Amino acid sequence: MKKTIIAGLIVMMVAGIALARPEGIPDDADRLYKFNIIGMKNPKNDMDQGAGKVIFVNLNEPSKINLVCSDDPEVLADYPELEAGSFDILDKDATDSDPKDPESGAVLALPYPGLEPYVVGETPVDSWSDYSIYIRSLGKPGGWAEITTCADVVASELADFLSPKIVKTILNDPGAFGGYASVESVGQEITERPKGKSVFTNVTAQLLTIVLKIELDIDGDGSVDETVYVRVPIFDEILENEYWEYDNHGLKNLQVWIYNNSTDVSEADEDLPPIVVD
Repeated sequence: MKKTIIAGLIVMMVAGIALARPEGIPDDADRLYKFNIIGMKNPKNDMDQGAGKVIFVNLNEPSKINLVCSDDPEVLADYPELEAGSFDILDKDATDSDPKDPESGAVLALPYPGLEPYVVGETPVDSWSDYSIYIRSLGKPGGWAEITTCADVVASELADFLSPKIVKTILNDPGAFGGYASVESVGQEITERPKGKSVFTNVTAQLLTIVLKIELDIDGDGSVDETVYVRVPIFDEILENEYWEYDNHGLKNLQVWIYNNSTDVSEADEDLPPIVVD
């Protein structure tokens, strides 16, 4: 009888451990998708045919992970195997990333994040995401990566959004593979593999939006009157050709988990660098 009770307790303990969530993941959220980003020292042939949900990137140089919207009819037409509103890796190989080739790099499909663009400092219309992204580094300690969301800006759509103010200049740095790089990124302080336990960090704001730094002419006299940040969600009409610039510094394995809980991306506004006016 005692052996039966002990065996039952062991089963319950093992089940409890299996169901325990990693540190950093909310208890009340359900996982929608997961994949790993694997750093490769040398590109290999036919990596896209490998099994598992993975994206292969260069181990010690930038790679491009293209983002496409699984809610977009044109994307669904280009990828018949893609289900509407789903998460999926459509091309695993980012080791072929080439600034001269816009079609190079991996391809990751995501649904529209359910956000609205807004000027930082003003009350957002909707700053809550429909899903959230968490990452943690695995493998040997020491490596790290910087991940920056980049995109081209559709000038007419940005002008309409900010009207009647006039856009003078977008001050963002260029992305390594074209377009503008967001002023915020997921950096070494988050991605560096620590010694000991690795925990998940919520990076929804950094990976589902782009923060643009813009000079504005308010009164139409041709001079710069104001400099603002504008947070724009990926797949918004203001943006096109979105991608993650994955600048790797020896990180071999980054785990990416996507959950169905909402994140208020405006909370990340507090970490933006202050705007300095000359």
